[in-house]
Amino acid sequence: MNIFEFRQKNQTTALVCRPLEAMGFVNGFSTRLGGVSPLPEAALNLGFFAGDSRENVTENRHRFLNTLGVPHYPLHTLRQTHSRLSHRAETMEAPDTPPREGDALYSNQSGLVVGVLTADCQPVLLVDTRTRAFAAIHAGWRGTLQRIVEHTFEKLRETYGTRPEDCAAALGPSASVEKYEVGDELVEQFHAEFAYASDLFARPSGSRKQHLNVREANVRQLLEMKLPAERIFVSDACTMKQTDLFFSYRCEQATGAVGRLLSVVGRKD
Repeated sequence: MNIFEFRQKNQTTALVCRPLEAMGFVNGFSTRLGGVSPLPEAALNLGFFAGDSRENVTENRHRFLNTLGVPHYPLHTLRQTHSRLSHRAETMEAPDTPPREGDALYSNQSGLVVGVLTADCQPVLLVDTRTRAFAAIHAGWRGTLQRIVEHTFEKLRETYGTRPEDCAAALGPSASVEKYEVGDELVEQFHAEFAYASDLFARPSGSRKQHLNVREANVRQLLEMKLPAERIFVSDACTMKQTDLFFSYRCEQATGAVGRLLSVVGRKD
C-alpha cells in the first residue's frame, strides 16, 4: 500500500500516513490547497499571524479537520519558539485558553488532536499503539539540535509508560537536503552534539555551502531511541521544491506573508 495518500474534500487537500491511520490514529499533514486566505488566493493557511485574518484561519482549520473526518475534534496548538519544550494536552482545557510556548504536544485522550505548524521545518507525529498516546513535534534545525524528538518521547515514557517497541512515527513534508542550505557554524554545532553528524550533511554539486538533511537527523534520533525502523514512515515531499503544494518560508519570505502548514495526530473515537 502507499504509505502516504492525498485526501481531498471540497478542494481542501491533506496528506495522510496510512499505516498510522490503520493503527487507529487520525493524522494529517496539510497542503496550501483549498482555503480562503489571500496567500495569494484560496490558500489553506493554518497559522494565526499578522498576514492573515483570524476568521480566515479559523475557517481553514475547520476545512482541514473536516478533510480528515474530525471537524468536531478540538485542536490544540502552541506558540512555537524553536525549543525542546513539550506540553500535555487535555480535553478539559477551555477553548479560549492562550497557547502555551513550546514545540511539541502530547496526550492519550480520544476526541482531540494535537498539531504543530511548519513551513520548511520537520513535523514528526509519534504514536504508541499499546497505551494509545500520541504526540506532534515541530523539529526545525534548532529543535533537532536540542533533540526535541527524544525529549518528547521521554515525556511519553514518564507519563504513560511508553516503550519504543510499541511506537511508530510519521515524518511529513519538509525542506529536503537538496535545498536546505546551512552555515558552517550550524554544521559545527551538530558535530559537537551528534557522533553521526557526518551522515546528516551533504554538499550538492555547485553548492558553496553544506546542506542539512533534517529528515535523516530526526530519523536517526528515532532509531537511537530504539523505534523499529519498519515503523518509521518518511514523506519525500519537499516544501522548497513543491511551493505549488506547500508553503515554504525560505522560498517565499522575500515576497511577503508566508502561510503555515499544520500537522496533526489524535486517537480515533
